[in-house]
Amino acid sequence: MTDVRKSGLVAIAGRPNAGKSTLLNRVLGSAVSIVTPKAQTTRERVLGILTEKQGQIVFVDTPGIHSAKKGGFNEFMVHEAAEALDGPNLIWYLVDPDSAPEHEKAVLTILDSKADRSTPIWILLNKSDLGREVSQFGKTIEDQLKAFGFKTVRTLSISARRGAGVDTLVSETWSLIPNGPFLFSDEEQISDRPLRFFVAEKIREQLFLKLGDELPYSCAVEITKYNEKSDPIRIEAVIHVERDSQKGMVIGAKGHKIKEIGTAARQSIESFIGGTIFLGLQVKVLPHWTRNADNLKKLGYHLPQDKRKSQ
Repeated sequence: MTDVRKSGLVAIAGRPNAGKSTLLNRVLGSAVSIVTPKAQTTRERVLGILTEKQGQIVFVDTPGIHSAKKGGFNEFMVHEAAEALDGPNLIWYLVDPDSAPEHEKAVLTILDSKADRSTPIWILLNKSDLGREVSQFGKTIEDQLKAFGFKTVRTLSISARRGAGVDTLVSETWSLIPNGPFLFSDEEQISDRPLRFFVAEKIREQLFLKLGDELPYSCAVEITKYNEKSDPIRIEAVIHVERDSQKGMVIGAKGHKIKEIGTAARQSIESFIGGTIFLGLQVKVLPHWTRNADNLKKLGYHLPQDKRKSQ
Protein backbone atom coordinates (compact mmCIF):
# COMPACT_ATOMS: atom_id res chain seq x y z
CA MET A 1 0.00 0.00 0.00
CA THR A 2 1.38 3.42 -0.95
CA ASP A 3 2.12 5.80 1.90
CA VAL A 4 0.16 8.90 0.86
CA ARG A 5 1.14 11.97 2.86
CA LYS A 6 0.41 15.67 2.71
CA SER A 7 2.75 18.48 1.79
CA GLY A 8 2.16 22.22 1.55
CA LEU A 9 3.02 25.81 2.42
CA VAL A 10 1.55 28.18 5.00
CA ALA A 11 2.57 31.86 4.97
CA ILE A 12 2.42 33.78 8.24
CA ALA A 13 1.75 37.48 7.66
CA GLY A 14 0.92 40.51 9.77
CA ARG A 15 2.11 43.82 11.13
CA PRO A 16 5.35 44.16 13.12
CA ASN A 17 5.13 42.66 16.62
CA ALA A 18 1.85 40.84 15.95
CA GLY A 19 3.35 37.59 17.28
CA LYS A 20 4.25 35.75 14.06
CA SER A 21 7.60 34.42 15.26
CA THR A 22 6.16 33.46 18.64
CA LEU A 23 3.46 31.46 16.87
CA LEU A 24 5.92 29.68 14.58
CA ASN A 25 8.14 28.74 17.53
CA ARG A 26 5.08 27.45 19.40
CA VAL A 27 3.99 25.29 16.46
CA LEU A 28 7.46 23.83 15.90
CA GLY A 29 8.41 23.50 19.56
CA SER A 30 11.76 25.13 18.75
CA ALA A 31 13.04 28.71 18.65
CA VAL A 32 13.76 29.01 14.93
CA SER A 33 12.72 32.68 14.91
CA ILE A 34 14.06 35.17 17.42
CA VAL A 35 11.50 36.99 19.54
CA THR A 36 11.88 40.32 21.35
CA PRO A 37 9.44 42.97 22.62
CA LYS A 38 10.60 45.34 19.87
CA ALA A 39 8.82 45.63 16.53
CA GLN A 40 10.45 44.46 13.28
CA THR A 41 12.77 41.98 14.99
CA THR A 42 12.37 39.54 12.09
CA ARG A 43 14.27 40.76 9.01
CA GLU A 44 14.18 37.86 6.56
CA ARG A 45 11.87 35.07 5.54
CA VAL A 46 12.52 32.02 7.68
CA LEU A 47 11.09 28.61 6.82
CA GLY A 48 9.90 26.44 9.68
CA ILE A 49 9.32 22.77 8.81
CA LEU A 50 6.74 20.68 10.64
CA THR A 51 6.85 16.99 9.73
CA GLU A 52 4.30 14.70 11.37
CA LYS A 53 2.59 11.43 10.52
CA GLN A 54 0.10 13.30 8.28
CA GLY A 55 2.85 14.85 6.21
CA GLN A 56 4.86 18.07 6.07
CA ILE A 57 3.88 21.72 6.40
CA VAL A 58 6.46 24.38 5.57
CA PHE A 59 5.67 27.63 7.38
CA VAL A 60 7.07 30.92 6.09
CA ASP A 61 7.69 33.44 8.87
CA THR A 62 7.89 36.93 7.41
CA PRO A 63 9.04 40.39 8.53
CA GLY A 64 6.24 42.62 9.76
CA ILE A 65 4.47 44.39 6.91
CA HIS A 66 4.59 48.17 7.11
CA SER A 67 4.87 51.21 4.86
CA ALA A 68 8.43 51.57 3.54
CA LYS A 69 10.39 54.00 1.41
CA LYS A 70 12.24 52.61 -1.60
CA GLY A 71 15.94 51.95 -1.64
CA GLY A 72 16.59 51.04 1.99
CA PHE A 73 16.44 48.21 4.47
CA ASN A 74 12.71 48.64 5.16
CA GLU A 75 11.98 48.05 1.47
CA PHE A 76 13.94 44.80 1.69
CA MET A 77 11.87 43.59 4.65
CA VAL A 78 8.51 44.43 3.07
CA HIS A 79 9.60 42.73 -0.17
CA GLU A 80 10.56 39.61 1.81
CA ALA A 81 7.06 39.50 3.30
CA ALA A 82 5.32 40.13 -0.02
CA GLU A 83 7.23 37.36 -1.80
CA ALA A 84 6.03 34.83 0.79
CA LEU A 85 2.42 35.44 -0.25
CA ASP A 86 3.01 34.07 -3.74
CA GLY A 87 1.67 30.51 -3.87
CA PRO A 88 0.98 29.20 -0.33
CA ASN A 89 -1.87 26.78 0.36
CA LEU A 90 -3.04 28.97 3.24
CA ILE A 91 -2.24 32.37 4.72
CA TRP A 92 -2.28 32.87 8.47
CA TYR A 93 -2.89 36.60 8.95
CA LEU A 94 -1.94 37.38 12.54
CA VAL A 95 -3.56 40.42 14.14
CA ASP A 96 -2.69 42.08 17.45
CA PRO A 97 -5.85 43.12 19.40
CA ASP A 98 -4.16 46.46 20.17
CA SER A 99 -4.21 47.24 16.46
CA ALA A 100 -7.11 48.83 14.56
CA PRO A 101 -8.48 48.45 11.01
CA GLU A 102 -6.75 51.64 9.85
CA HIS A 103 -3.41 50.31 11.11
CA GLU A 104 -3.82 47.14 9.06
CA LYS A 105 -3.85 49.06 5.76
CA ALA A 106 -0.28 48.10 4.77
CA VAL A 107 -0.98 44.39 5.32
CA LEU A 108 -4.29 44.51 3.47
CA THR A 109 -2.64 46.35 0.57
CA ILE A 110 0.05 43.67 0.23
CA LEU A 111 -2.53 40.88 0.43
CA ASP A 112 -4.64 42.62 -2.21
CA SER A 113 -1.69 43.02 -4.59
CA LYS A 114 0.18 39.73 -4.04
CA ALA A 115 -2.13 36.97 -2.82
CA ASP A 116 -4.17 34.79 -5.17
CA ARG A 117 -7.91 35.23 -4.58
CA SER A 118 -8.35 31.46 -4.31
CA THR A 119 -5.87 31.23 -1.41
CA PRO A 120 -7.71 30.84 1.92
CA ILE A 121 -6.89 33.48 4.51
CA TRP A 122 -7.37 32.81 8.21
CA ILE A 123 -7.39 35.91 10.40
CA LEU A 124 -5.80 34.91 13.70
CA LEU A 125 -6.77 37.27 16.50
CA ASN A 126 -3.77 36.85 18.77
CA LYS A 127 -3.39 37.31 22.53
CA SER A 128 -6.75 35.77 23.41
CA ASP A 129 -5.36 35.29 26.94
CA LEU A 130 -5.67 39.06 27.48
CA GLY A 131 -9.46 38.70 27.45
CA ARG A 132 -10.16 41.64 25.12
CA GLU A 133 -13.27 41.86 22.97
CA VAL A 134 -11.97 41.63 19.41
CA SER A 135 -14.80 39.92 17.50
CA GLN A 136 -15.95 43.10 15.71
CA PHE A 137 -12.35 43.97 14.82
CA GLY A 138 -11.93 40.57 13.16
CA LYS A 139 -15.25 40.93 11.34
CA THR A 140 -14.17 44.32 9.92
CA ILE A 141 -10.95 42.87 8.49
CA GLU A 142 -12.80 39.80 7.22
CA ASP A 143 -15.29 42.01 5.36
CA GLN A 144 -12.44 43.99 3.80
CA LEU A 145 -10.75 40.85 2.49
CA LYS A 146 -14.02 39.54 1.11
CA ALA A 147 -14.54 42.88 -0.62
CA PHE A 148 -11.16 42.32 -2.32
CA GLY A 149 -12.56 39.08 -3.73
CA PHE A 150 -10.94 36.48 -1.48
CA LYS A 151 -13.24 33.47 -1.54
CA THR A 152 -12.35 31.80 1.77
CA VAL A 153 -11.85 34.00 4.83
CA ARG A 154 -12.40 32.98 8.44
CA THR A 155 -11.47 34.34 11.85
CA LEU A 156 -10.03 32.40 14.77
CA SER A 157 -8.89 33.46 18.23
CA ILE A 158 -5.56 32.19 19.59
CA SER A 159 -2.76 32.97 22.01
CA ALA A 160 0.65 32.39 20.43
CA ARG A 161 2.38 33.01 23.77
CA ARG A 162 0.16 30.77 25.90
CA GLY A 163 -0.68 28.25 23.19
CA ALA A 164 -4.46 28.59 23.51
CA GLY A 165 -6.16 27.48 20.30
CA VAL A 166 -2.88 26.63 18.55
CA ASP A 167 -3.36 22.85 18.52
CA THR A 168 -6.81 23.31 16.99
CA LEU A 169 -5.39 25.78 14.48
CA VAL A 170 -2.73 23.33 13.30
CA SER A 171 -5.20 20.43 13.23
CA GLU A 172 -7.60 22.39 11.03
CA THR A 173 -4.74 23.62 8.84
CA TRP A 174 -3.90 20.01 7.90
CA SER A 175 -7.33 19.76 6.24
CA LEU A 176 -6.22 22.33 3.62
CA ILE A 177 -2.86 20.73 2.85
CA PRO A 178 -2.90 18.60 -0.33
CA ASN A 179 -1.24 15.25 -0.88
CA GLY A 180 2.19 15.53 -2.43
CA PRO A 181 5.94 14.96 -2.14
CA PHE A 182 7.82 16.57 0.73
CA LEU A 183 9.72 19.77 0.04
CA PHE A 184 12.38 18.62 2.51
CA SER A 185 13.34 14.95 2.58
CA ASP A 186 15.01 15.03 6.00
CA GLU A 187 12.11 14.53 8.41
CA GLU A 188 14.20 15.83 11.34
CA GLN A 189 14.93 19.16 9.63
CA ILE A 190 13.12 22.15 11.17
CA SER A 191 14.30 24.98 8.89
CA ASP A 192 15.94 25.70 5.54
CA ARG A 193 18.53 27.98 7.13
CA PRO A 194 22.11 26.89 7.94
CA LEU A 195 23.38 26.87 11.52
CA ARG A 196 25.42 30.03 10.88
CA PHE A 197 22.17 31.93 10.26
CA PHE A 198 20.71 30.91 13.61
CA VAL A 199 23.96 31.76 15.41
CA ALA A 200 23.87 35.26 13.91
CA GLU A 201 20.20 35.59 14.85
CA LYS A 202 20.85 34.58 18.47
CA ILE A 203 23.48 37.32 18.69
CA ARG A 204 21.16 39.84 17.06
CA GLU A 205 18.41 38.85 19.49
CA GLN A 206 20.61 39.91 22.39
CA LEU A 207 21.32 43.24 20.71
CA PHE A 208 17.58 43.89 20.75
CA LEU A 209 17.25 42.77 24.36
CA LYS A 210 20.33 44.49 25.81
CA LEU A 211 20.44 47.79 23.90
CA GLY A 212 18.17 50.84 23.71
CA ASP A 213 15.07 51.26 21.56
CA GLU A 214 16.64 52.46 18.30
CA LEU A 215 20.22 51.17 18.30
CA PRO A 216 19.49 47.47 17.45
CA TYR A 217 17.92 48.51 14.14
CA SER A 218 21.31 49.91 13.11
CA CYS A 219 23.10 46.65 13.93
CA ALA A 220 23.80 43.69 11.66
CA VAL A 221 25.65 40.51 12.55
CA GLU A 222 28.15 38.74 10.29
CA ILE A 223 29.59 35.34 11.22
CA THR A 224 33.27 35.38 10.18
CA LYS A 225 34.34 32.01 11.59
CA TYR A 226 32.50 28.83 12.55
CA ASN A 227 34.91 26.01 13.37
CA GLU A 228 33.02 22.86 14.37
CA LYS A 229 36.27 20.84 14.63
CA SER A 230 37.63 22.84 17.55
CA ASP A 231 36.71 21.97 21.15
CA PRO A 232 34.76 23.93 22.14
CA ILE A 233 33.27 25.02 18.81
CA ARG A 234 34.84 28.38 17.92
CA ILE A 235 32.56 31.10 16.59
CA GLU A 236 33.64 34.62 15.74
CA ALA A 237 31.27 37.37 14.63
CA VAL A 238 31.29 41.04 13.70
CA ILE A 239 28.52 43.38 14.82
CA HIS A 240 28.23 46.11 12.19
CA VAL A 241 26.88 49.52 13.17
CA GLU A 242 26.45 52.70 11.13
CA ARG A 243 28.33 55.31 13.21
CA ASP A 244 31.28 55.55 15.60
CA SER A 245 28.99 56.73 18.39
CA GLN A 246 26.96 53.53 18.01
CA LYS A 247 30.11 51.43 18.23
CA GLY A 248 30.87 52.95 21.62
CA MET A 249 27.35 52.25 22.84
CA VAL A 250 27.51 48.58 21.82
CA ILE A 251 30.89 48.12 23.49
CA GLY A 252 29.91 50.08 26.60
CA ALA A 253 32.06 51.52 29.37
CA LYS A 254 35.19 49.36 29.80
CA GLY A 255 33.62 46.78 27.47
CA HIS A 256 30.86 45.84 29.92
CA LYS A 257 27.98 45.99 27.41
CA ILE A 258 29.62 43.83 24.73
CA LYS A 259 30.58 41.34 27.44
CA GLU A 260 26.97 41.21 28.64
CA ILE A 261 25.72 40.71 25.07
CA GLY A 262 28.33 38.03 24.39
CA THR A 263 27.58 36.06 27.55
CA ALA A 264 23.84 36.00 26.91
CA ALA A 265 24.31 35.16 23.21
CA ARG A 266 26.73 32.33 24.03
CA GLN A 267 24.25 30.80 26.47
CA SER A 268 21.43 31.08 23.91
CA ILE A 269 23.53 29.50 21.14
CA GLU A 270 24.70 26.67 23.39
CA SER A 271 21.10 25.92 24.33
CA PHE A 272 20.09 25.91 20.66
CA ILE A 273 22.88 23.67 19.34
CA GLY A 274 23.21 21.52 22.45
CA GLY A 275 26.97 22.01 22.87
CA THR A 276 29.68 24.25 24.29
CA ILE A 277 31.07 27.14 22.23
CA PHE A 278 33.63 29.91 22.36
CA LEU A 279 32.13 33.15 21.07
CA GLY A 280 34.27 36.09 20.02
CA LEU A 281 32.62 39.42 19.13
CA GLN A 282 33.96 42.52 17.38
CA VAL A 283 32.17 45.78 16.59
CA LYS A 284 32.89 47.59 13.32
CA VAL A 285 31.44 50.64 11.57
CA LEU A 286 29.88 50.10 8.15
CA PRO A 287 28.61 53.59 7.31
CA HIS A 288 24.90 53.95 6.52
CA TRP A 289 24.52 50.24 5.75
CA THR A 290 20.72 50.35 6.18
CA ARG A 291 20.44 52.86 3.31
CA ASN A 292 23.32 51.81 1.05
CA ALA A 293 22.54 49.12 -1.53
CA ASP A 294 26.14 47.91 -1.76
CA ASN A 295 26.51 47.60 2.00
CA LEU A 296 23.14 45.85 2.27
CA LYS A 297 24.29 43.37 -0.37
CA LYS A 298 27.56 42.80 1.51
CA LEU A 299 25.53 41.74 4.53
CA GLY A 300 23.30 39.45 2.45
CA TYR A 301 20.28 41.74 2.18
CA HIS A 302 19.43 42.06 -1.51
CA LEU A 303 16.99 44.79 -2.49
CA PRO A 304 14.25 43.91 -5.01
CA GLN A 305 16.08 45.61 -7.88
CA ASP A 306 19.22 43.55 -7.13
CA LYS A 307 17.17 40.36 -7.40
CA ARG A 308 15.66 41.44 -10.70
CA LYS A 309 19.12 42.20 -12.15
CA SER A 310 20.37 38.72 -11.23
CA GLN A 311 17.49 36.96 -13.00
